[in-house]
Formats: sequence, C-alpha cells, structure tokens
Amino acid sequence: MWSVPALSSVLETYTFRRGDLSLWRAFVSQAPAWYVWVPATPWLFALARTWGLKRPVRARAVLVQLLALVGISGAFALVYAACMLGFGPVPPGVVPPFPPFFLRSWLGWLPMMAMAQAAVLALAHAQSESQRARAQEQQAARLAAQLSESRLQALQAQLHPHFLFNTLNAIVVLVRERETDTAARMLVQLSELLRQFLRQGVAQEVTLREEVAVLERYLELQGLRFSDRLRVQWDVAPELLTARVPYLVLQPLVENALRHGISARTAAGALAIQARRDGGRLELVVRDDGPGLPQDFDVARSPGIGLANTRARLSQLYGEAGVLRVGDAPGIGTEARVLLPLVWEPESSEAIHA
Repeated sequence: MWSVPALSSVLETYTFRRGDLSLWRAFVSQAPAWYVWVPATPWLFALARTWGLKRPVRARAVLVQLLALVGISGAFALVYAACMLGFGPVPPGVVPPFPPFFLRSWLGWLPMMAMAQAAVLALAHAQSESQRARAQEQQAARLAAQLSESRLQALQAQLHPHFLFNTLNAIVVLVRERETDTAARMLVQLSELLRQFLRQGVAQEVTLREEVAVLERYLELQGLRFSDRLRVQWDVAPELLTARVPYLVLQPLVENALRHGISARTAAGALAIQARRDGGRLELVVRDDGPGLPQDFDVARSPGIGLANTRARLSQLYGEAGVLRVGDAPGIGTEARVLLPLVWEPESSEAIHA
C-alpha cells in the first residue's frame, strides 16, 4: 500500500529533475521515507482501537493522535532528510546543515503526513465497524438458531403427550367394551413405543429407515384397535431409506388418516404410505380411502394439533422448502403430502445406526 505514494514521489522527482538526477538516485532519495509507514500502520490500527477519534471525541484521544503524528512525521522527515542529503539533487559543495534541513522537511511534509494518518485512522475505523457488524450478525444468527431450536423442541414436546392421550383414550374405549385382552396388548405395545421415543431423545431429524421403524410399531399398536378393518400398503423406495426426515413427521398424518378416514368407515379401510423422489426433493405421502375432506377445509387454518405442529416444524427446519399439502385423494379419501429437501444421512452416521 505504501509503495503507491513512494513510487509517485519517485516519478515526480525524476520527471522534474530528469536532467541532473538518475532514476536510481530518485528512488533512493524519495522512497525509503514512505516505508516508515509500514511498521507505523499496524501500530496506528492498534492505537485506534483504544484512542480512536470516535464520537463523542475525547480530548485525550486527540492528544494521543497528535503525539502519534509528531512521532511518525518526525521519523519520516529524519529518513527523508538523510536520503535527500546523501542521494538527492543537491549540488556538490552546497549541502545544507542537517538540523535545519531536517526541520524544514518535517514542517514541509507535516500536512501530507496528517492526511496519511487520517487515511489510516479511517481504514482502522472501517475495519473496526466491519468486525463489529460481523460479530453482531454472528450473535444474531446464534440467537436465531437458539430460538429456532427452542421452538422445535417445544413443538416436538407436543407430539408425545398428544400421541399418548389419543392412544390411552383408545385403550379406555376397549376396556369399556370389555375387550381387556386387546387393551392389555395395546398397553404392552405402547410401553415399547414410548421406550423407543425416549431412546430417540431430542433429535430433530432421523433417517427415513428410523421413521418407518417407529411408524411400523405405531401401526402394530393401531392394528390391535382396528383388528381386521385396517389394511396398510407400503411403497417406500429402498434407496431413500438413508434420506433425512423430521422425527415423527408421518405419525400425526397417519393418526389423522386413522381417526378421520378409517374410523369413519364401517367396512375395512386402506392406508397407503409412500416415499418417493421428486427431483431434488423427497415426497412423503399418506393416503386413506375414507369419506374425504369437508368442502371448506384449509390446512393453513386447521385447528388440529397434528397438522399445525407438522406445518410449524417443517417451516422451522426447512423454511419455504418444507411443504405440507392436504387434499382429496384421487377417487376417494384424503391425501397428505410432505415435500422436503432431499438430504442424505452421512455414511459415518448411518454406520453407527447400523
């Protein structure tokens, strides 16, 4: 950076004294003084952090910067005077005494030195503000991540009580109908499923293989309740089993299908669960052959905990890339679709799960 004014000074001197001054003498007489600023610049940057001229301007900071200017300009004039007297365009025999020449050089270059110091202080201030802005952005990002994680954990905490309440309610119905053996088997299955939930911890994403495993156990539990009235059709591509999905993203959708679709039928009902690739996205589908949706149904205004929770979690995890759509299935029934970015589980993590 300081080579720019140094070379400018060399070219200016050489151009105006071309007849009696060679290029190398012009360089040696002019350039070295400017390189006094090379060690002075980081020192001024460090000085600006404590004694910068920031609002409100402190008298002590002004005094410190003036003293710095005196010191740096003095060092500049000292080197400049020595190089000029040794190699500059001074006629032989008329070399002036060093002290007055040094003083004249000091006073002559002082305005230029003040502008140079002001430029360095401006750069130091700009760097400080940039670092402060980056630190604030990083802090804001950390706070946003912590807030998002807290919201996700709060949403996930809603899943287990909601699921437990509905399952226990179904068991109560079986007990009242004196189907105690089925109710007992459901309690055993429920305890196994709850143990699996506890092992999972607070992870927000799992592999599709793990999600399917939990859903299979949940459907085994529901199979005891519906007996032979429930047929489950799986269509999950094996190559997608290592894709990452939100934990328990399918269970609320299946629960809705059972409650509002299969339960509403007197005859046996079919539940289809699909996972397929759609370009760079993963599409999860839960479809039932129940009576379908009300005419004025809108998933965005649905009061149900399961759908509202799923939409909120998708938004927190993926933003606009996570989509939940609920509509009428082709032919008859209801279809819920979840669209996610297709992200694969790292091999090392998958090996641990295996």
